[in-house]
Amino acid sequence: MENIVFYFSGTGNSLSAAKTLAEKLGNCRIVSMTRLEKNILDKAYNSIGFVYPTYCWGLPKIVRKFIENIKIKNNKTTYFYSIATYGGIIGNGISQIKELLKDKQKIELNYGTKLKMVANCIIVYNIAENITKILNRSEKKLEQIIIDIKERKHNNVKKSNKIFNKLYQKSITDIPSKDYNVNENCSNCGTCVRLCPVKNIEIIDGKHQFKNYCEQCLSCIHYCPQKAINYKNVTQKRRRYNNPEINYEELIKFNKEGKFEENPV
Repeated sequence: MENIVFYFSGTGNSLSAAKTLAEKLGNCRIVSMTRLEKNILDKAYNSIGFVYPTYCWGLPKIVRKFIENIKIKNNKTTYFYSIATYGGIIGNGISQIKELLKDKQKIELNYGTKLKMVANCIIVYNIAENITKILNRSEKKLEQIIIDIKERKHNNVKKSNKIFNKLYQKSITDIPSKDYNVNENCSNCGTCVRLCPVKNIEIIDGKHQFKNYCEQCLSCIHYCPQKAINYKNVTQKRRRYNNPEINYEELIKFNKEGKFEENPV
């Protein structure tokens, strides 16, 4: 039977992990959580995986919405697993998806694990300089995770921590449009518009319009070729980051092109 991996990625970390995973598993499709329109899986799958970053010590809003709305059928023998990428503290990044799958889908998460990658929340801190070292460690860790998944290993995921849940509820809020600014280096190339997974950015008459439902992926800041987009007055001098295995054209392609079909022609 076929395997399928659903992912969400802002700067390419989770997409890079999902691509490696799919290649090693074989007979595996990668689908962005931003582009599943039908929201119903009728086929039986050998395994279904979820790969996503940790935001504010928990699930990104877009991942939560995806899990709440997808309908998974014919899954009695399916192996379910999740990989939460993170840079600092994982918090409830794994436990939340386990609890959400159980509550909304009546599905047991068989295996949930974390994968440390480059921390990229540029609005809070600067990006590390030793990214090659961090990614090399991540690659080795992912190798063992893939072995575990191939062997269909099970593990116990702890319940969500109440303190992290409170921090999450307080922090996982929309970033107001007034908090973004665009400087004179902007060339109106439209990269940020094409990258935004929730269509939060428009360019009207040469001026950027940021709406008020930002996902906090911050891909607009990190991938801007002119470093023209910033958050308040804190990111101007900070290093940008995107996973070296994923360029912005590939991220756009995986996130937005085409409609997912279970039986593609």
